[in-house]
Amino acid sequence: MTEEKKQKLLILSQPQRACLEGLSNRRPQLPTDPVRDELVTLGLVVQQGAKWALTPQGKKVLAASSNRRNAGGFSV
Repeated sequence: MTEEKKQKLLILSQPQRACLEGLSNRRPQLPTDPVRDELVTLGLVVQQGAKWALTPQGKKVLAASSNRRNAGGFSV
């Protein structure tokens, strides 16, 4: 297994970052949220019953985007 997985650079918009942070802080969620739906398609967020949770990839992304020197871009 020598094949390397290419690092994909994701750049989230401010509302997407705020949504991710809100989910990680367990803020109450609206039933419909287009920004959250975008995060679901990116595979950063999953719905667990009535609650929403970050995937391991979402947590990594949130940690990377909270780094000020990173300027919002990060590898997945």
